[in-house]
Amino acid sequence: MLTREWKYLLLITVTFIAACIETDIYLPTFTDMMSYFSISEREIQGLLTWNFIGICIAGPLYGPVSDAIGRKKPLLFALGLFFAGSVITMYAEDFTWMLVGRVLQGLGSGGCFTLGTAIIFDAFKQEEAIVAIGRLNSIVPIIMAMAPILGGYLNCMYGFRSNFLAIALVVLASLLICLLYLEETLPTERRAPFKLNEVMANFRKVLTSVPFWQTTCVVSLVFAGYLAFLSAISVLFVIEFGVSKAYLPYFQASLLGAWVAASLGYKRAIACFGKKSIKRAGTVLFLLGGAGFIATSYYAAENPYLLTLPMLFYSFGANWVQGLYFPEGMEIFPDIKGIAASVLTSARLLITACVVGVASHFYDATIYPVMMVILAIVLVVYRTIASYEKRKRVTVCDT
Repeated sequence: MLTREWKYLLLITVTFIAACIETDIYLPTFTDMMSYFSISEREIQGLLTWNFIGICIAGPLYGPVSDAIGRKKPLLFALGLFFAGSVITMYAEDFTWMLVGRVLQGLGSGGCFTLGTAIIFDAFKQEEAIVAIGRLNSIVPIIMAMAPILGGYLNCMYGFRSNFLAIALVVLASLLICLLYLEETLPTERRAPFKLNEVMANFRKVLTSVPFWQTTCVVSLVFAGYLAFLSAISVLFVIEFGVSKAYLPYFQASLLGAWVAASLGYKRAIACFGKKSIKRAGTVLFLLGGAGFIATSYYAAENPYLLTLPMLFYSFGANWVQGLYFPEGMEIFPDIKGIAASVLTSARLLITACVVGVASHFYDATIYPVMMVILAIVLVVYRTIASYEKRKRVTVCDT
């Protein structure tokens, strides 16, 4: 008999799986898709950018709607959109239709992220939610780490469309499981009637909160740098550095492996050293990884192994940074978690879309555009964390 905690963890994991793998599983197919659709390195990045734009459009809608009518119905609607977009990508013969499918997938997966997050904070108190997110971060990345390896295998054996078929099947399974087994987590008495003026006021409250935006920027930018690197090497390592398409997924999986390692040690590390020390350690590892990548890009710009190595430290540190700053951002507004989750999710993916878009726009068959992106992220995140922690100390002293 599953405990209540594990039941929700498994259900949210099922919801998150489809939304997570739809980014990573098809990355090894970029070069084949470029050839099939006769498009450039810059155009292929649109598969990520337009997907994130779809997520950003949907995110602010799911939050207030779910605060008013509950989480389950909007989640089922999101998964339905996700499945429709997946079917389009399976059959698209024109790259424009492929992008349409990716937008629909984004509109759906945005609901998975937003509503899944809100469900966790509905079902658990703050401390329990942090533990639940830590456990979720231990489960989902393992699957994510396998996604590019699976994607590379499917691409080599059956072609790039098999990846989109896999996404469609996972989404369909998620839809059926949530329909049959997910219970509503937001009781009627805790729901807020959908009143436009109140919704706008709540959005204004979230959007004008400096601490919320500080935590959001930290969570968003560390993720954006990670994905910008993954996206760039999907083309750069194969075409320019001569890495075999069969081996490329292992470079991508190694970064996710570092993320998994951080997730597995997260709870024990907090128990031994406390949240403050883990925050500091995660920040240091993230900064060292970023600085190491910048240095390697300068001295060994065409060595895929040396370029990937410091990003392992970046990935490990980013996991701990996100694991602590994400729930802090959510708990700033405990009474409007749906709206907070939607803004945080949309902002994270919008920032990611912009960062990946900038890196792809300046793509020049070298690692240098990604290096400049990582450099900017390291500087901004360091400054934002320092400002946020200083503000928090002042607030604690005042109270």
